[in-house]
Amino acid sequence: MAVVARLDTKRLDRILEAFPEKSDATVRAGAEAVLGRAVTLAPVDTGALKNSIHAYSAGKLRWEVSDGVEYGIYQEFGTSRHRAQPFMRPASEWARPQWLRLWQELERQL
Repeated sequence: MAVVARLDTKRLDRILEAFPEKSDATVRAGAEAVLGRAVTLAPVDTGALKNSIHAYSAGKLRWEVSDGVEYGIYQEFGTSRHRAQPFMRPASEWARPQWLRLWQELERQL
């Protein structure tokens, strides 16, 4: 049995249409919040992982936060020999309420 999810994006579409620049700034602010928190939470041995975390624009209304070391994924999820030391997922969860408040502020301005 397939699971079907339908999202009603009418409110978000109105915000994007009314405030295109502010919408992009809101997406960027979310990415920067995740970036800052991920850098704080990243485990440190040599500092390479922490120093490699960056945010960048990946297109209109799209920002990505990632690390630049090959072992970042293993730190995040662990391996059969090493426990996970998550930093990106907790950073995203930490930033979520702030980011939602920014969108709600834009919606109130409609």
